[in-house]
Amino acid sequence: MSPSPQKELLAKLNYFKNVSLFKDLNEQQIKTLIKIMHREHFAADSFIMREGEKGSKLYILLSGEVAITKSLILPQWIQNAQKSEKALIRLSEKQYPFFGEMSMFDEHSAREASIRALRPCEMVSMEKKALQAILEKNPQTGRVVYYNIARELVQRLRKANRDILKLTTAFTLALEG
Repeated sequence: MSPSPQKELLAKLNYFKNVSLFKDLNEQQIKTLIKIMHREHFAADSFIMREGEKGSKLYILLSGEVAITKSLILPQWIQNAQKSEKALIRLSEKQYPFFGEMSMFDEHSAREASIRALRPCEMVSMEKKALQAILEKNPQTGRVVYYNIARELVQRLRKANRDILKLTTAFTLALEG
């Protein structure tokens, strides 16, 4: 008899301890969150999420590699132009990434980027309502998880600000040049 999906995820407890979403949580707190996780598999070249689509799941990459891309065209212009995307980053399980965290804060959250599997991927997902229910019952866990999400968002915002500064500088030099 094969182990249950929850037991298989519990076997990955050491992996989850390295995911920054779970930083400063003890094993029991992580095990509580594992109870609401759902395993998902994505074939190479399939989309986990698409920019602009509504979403209510947070994902953790367990194995594989993904590319996070952003449209180079404003949404209101897509009808009149061929869609072009820029790969922002490639991530594998070696970085212990999670994504979709912005949907945990917004009622009708549209995805800010697309995420595509570059290789076959195994992930776990957590639905917003299930995560909120667990965190409301466990306020200490909730405080730590939301703090960890905020910390990740701050790091991503700082990187975006540096990228904007580089782009603005290059654009200014090109115009003056």
